Amino acid sequence: MAYNKKTNKPHYHKTPLCLVIVFISILCASFGVIEARSPFACDPKNGLTRNLRFCKATLPIQVRVKDLIGRLTLQEKIRLLVNNAAAVPRLGIQGYEWWSEALHGVSNVGPGVKFGGAFPGATSFPKSSQPLLLSMSRFGRQSERAMYNGGKAGLTYWSPNVNILRDPRWGRGQETPGEDPIVAGKYAARYVKGLQGYAKGNRLKVAACCKHYTAYDLDNWNGVDRFHFNAKVSLQDLADTYNVPFKSCVLRGRVASVMCSYNQVNGKPTCADSNLLKNTIRGSWGLSGYIVSDCDSVGVLFDNQHYTRTPEEAAAFDVNNALANTITVQMRLGMFDGEPSAQPYGHLAQEMYAPQPPRVHLPS
Repeated sequence: MAYNKKTNKPHYHKTPLCLVIVFISILCASFGVIEARSPFACDPKNGLTRNLRFCKATLPIQVRVKDLIGRLTLQEKIRLLVNNAAAVPRLGIQGYEWWSEALHGVSNVGPGVKFGGAFPGATSFPKSSQPLLLSMSRFGRQSERAMYNGGKAGLTYWSPNVNILRDPRWGRGQETPGEDPIVAGKYAARYVKGLQGYAKGNRLKVAACCKHYTAYDLDNWNGVDRFHFNAKVSLQDLADTYNVPFKSCVLRGRVASVMCSYNQVNGKPTCADSNLLKNTIRGSWGLSGYIVSDCDSVGVLFDNQHYTRTPEEAAAFDVNNALANTITVQMRLGMFDGEPSAQPYGHLAQEMYAPQPPRVHLPS
């Protein structure tokens, strides 16, 4: 390694690192012909719904959300608050798969997406320059919106994972940006900014989700699984270490959602801890979006952790408020604005599925 004679510090040569992303060619080989997506809701050809207030893109989103919730029955509301949300045919709303992953490129882990190719794992680049990380997440954003336009994906991604890596033996450590809370916080904000691509009027190109809140870093060790793991954390460690990346994600990244974790913190399941979810994420940090439980976490409260007396008690919450949070994000994504091809990002499917896939050249 060469050294700078004046400072006696290593001299790193900036050489071009060409990350040739072959996502699109692999995808085309997997899917064949990509067809245009039919409208998720508010189809202009549907005379029964096109004039409803929640379909009026010129109205404020909060007005549209209130109108839609007022038209739904309780049964319809409940069916919309699960991962595989059911359609509401009488209101022209299609079914929706909320689960998609984009930890290091669009992933086929979630049921909502089938894709090929990947960027390196998160531990490979969290300390890289801001342009590098932004370029990678922006490319993912373009791919994700293009796949949505082509009818092959949703727009809500459960990424990034910004947990603090305390022990290298943790099997999910490679998903995280590492053990440094400051580095993890910067990574979280940059990743989310690049992925979501804020547009005029607080609109989103894609919705990100910072996970898993909080102090989650054990899945199965020495007879303790992630459902029974109780992280004993002092208030100082919570503020100085574990909360740092999530706070940055919400305040600096303006993320659309946060996922609570399976584990307990000081004896209370995180997904049932109002101090963590309501007072901290919403109250102190001001999350503008929804909080989602990890897979089956609500059931885990009763089945595994015995935190509630009945399954019904575990699922009891303010349905209207919860639904307002999720629908607001969907409207920010343009999912209730009618024909996808007529929207600002409607052209991306044709560009991304071109015979010559785009390449990303990033500095290192």
